[in-house]
Amino acid sequence: QWAASGRRMQIPMLCTFKEGGMIESRIGPYLNMGIGEGNWRKVGNLLKFWIEIEGFEKFDVTLPKGKLHFTTNAWGNILRQKGNVLTIRATRFLVRKEWRMVGTFSAEPVLANDDRVTLPPCKSYMGSGTNGDFYEDSDY
Repeated sequence: QWAASGRRMQIPMLCTFKEGGMIESRIGPYLNMGIGEGNWRKVGNLLKFWIEIEGFEKFDVTLPKGKLHFTTNAWGNILRQKGNVLTIRATRFLVRKEWRMVGTFSAEPVLANDDRVTLPPCKSYMGSGTNGDFYEDSDY
C-alpha cells in the first residue's frame, strides 16, 4: 500500500513559467528523479501545470514515470501559498483512468532573474504516531 508507513517526501522544486505555456524546472539535491519539460495554463482563478518526471521510489513512497500535475489558486501573479494539490493520472483495474492525489505543495515567490536561488536537499519525513507529528528522517 502506497506510503502506508506514514513516510512523506519533501521535494524542493523551482519552476519558471515562460510565455507560451512552457515551464523550466529543477529539483533540490539528493533525489534520484529526473525532471523534464512542463506546461502551464490558467483557467479562471486556477493555475494548472504539469512537469514530466522520470519517477522514483524511496522506501514505500513511489511516483511513476509520467506527468506530475499541480493545481493552485492564482490571482494575477500571486499564487496560493499552501494547500495546493499534486495529482497523477493512473490506471485502475487495467482499463479505468482516474486522477489520484499524491500530495500537496506550497508556493513561494522568487525574484525574477535571480541566479543565486539555491534549493535545499530533498528530505523524507516519518509519522510518529496518531497525533500527526512528523520527525525528519536522516536517511536520504
